[in-house]
Amino acid sequence: MSQRRSYSVRIASVAAFALLAGCAQQSHSWATATPYNPPGSALAQLPAANVTWFHVMFASDSTQIDTAGLQAINGAADSMQGNAALTATVIGKTDSAGTAAGNMRLSQERANAVRVALLQTGKVSAEQIETQWTGERQQGAQTPSDVADVSNRVVDIGVH
Repeated sequence: MSQRRSYSVRIASVAAFALLAGCAQQSHSWATATPYNPPGSALAQLPAANVTWFHVMFASDSTQIDTAGLQAINGAADSMQGNAALTATVIGKTDSAGTAAGNMRLSQERANAVRVALLQTGKVSAEQIETQWTGERQQGAQTPSDVADVSNRVVDIGVH
């Protein structure tokens, strides 16, 4: 009986080890940090008169585009229609409520939502869109940590 029990313990140990090893090798998107992806210096170096800005505002912790946001996206798309030389730089941002990592991911998701909406207008090609995000690092209105300021929950679209 003792030999049978020893065998069962060995089998259980091997199974537990295999299960832990398998879990350690899995990759989860939620466990991967979203990298900081700010716009390049070329946009900042353009004369202000050469960039038209559109702004899509978001509710706290949301990626849903409201009616006003859709109007801004359509305005940007209308300004680009028929001119393949124009580029839209889409920059996702967040307020400082929540974690820095969560805000970086949220700003990327917001920027991607606006990118998709621009493409869905049928007036802009994928090659004309640069998608960037900054999380809470480049806020329009500087606020203390954990302050949910609506002016920082935005995706800015710079058409140039």
